[in-house]
Amino acid sequence: MPVNIFKAFALGILQGVTEFLPISSSGHLVMAKEILGWEGPTLEFDVAVHLATLSVILWAFRREIWEIVKRPLSRKTLLVAIATVPTASLGLLVRTYFKGAFSSGTVSSLLLLLTGVFLWSTKSFNGVKKEGETSMLDALLVGLAQGISTLPGLSRSGLTISTGLLRGLDRKWAGEFAFLLAIPVFLGAGLLEARSFQGNLPSIGAGMIGAFLSGLISLNSLMKWLREGKIHRFSFYCWGVGLGFLVYKLLLGH
Repeated sequence: MPVNIFKAFALGILQGVTEFLPISSSGHLVMAKEILGWEGPTLEFDVAVHLATLSVILWAFRREIWEIVKRPLSRKTLLVAIATVPTASLGLLVRTYFKGAFSSGTVSSLLLLLTGVFLWSTKSFNGVKKEGETSMLDALLVGLAQGISTLPGLSRSGLTISTGLLRGLDRKWAGEFAFLLAIPVFLGAGLLEARSFQGNLPSIGAGMIGAFLSGLISLNSLMKWLREGKIHRFSFYCWGVGLGFLVYKLLLGH
């Protein structure tokens, strides 16, 4: 569905907010399609705003990324590599065998409720593990969480950060690690889908600007709330939206 410049900017803002806050951007999109009968933006627009949110991560964690570039054999690089393997493998399996979940608002709402449970489970956790104390098993489990979060309704940031916290990672490091893991995922998906890129450049540009600006604010806010131990509060939002959609479906009788 083509979008004009103003609508593109608004959609970009929405993407930037939901991509970083632990509320599942893909789940919101699936539920919105069912409620509004909306087909969603074009593939080109979707790729563009995802590349914009990738740019937010690259900017926000530029020092950590530069450290990896300078020391490609460092422990941090190893942990990211270990976590990326199960992410790619599980993500491919999910997309292959659970295709129906990607168009079901009911499934998305149920998984959003589960995201809320994950977030709430971290309420009392304040680990002490830094990069040097993070084990390969920790990295593997966080990578698996990222792979399963391919399903709409399961928040990628919510699951990866929650898994890190439950494994005893320090709050700041849990957030940093979760978003470093997102880089190869976002980059790979963007390059794969960009092969057939054809689009309205002004609208796409507006969407990218909206996504970058809102994404930068959202990511900085999330990291602040994470350090303060407040990330579990997003559970209420996830439960509210998930239950609200299920009630909507029940009232409509389908």
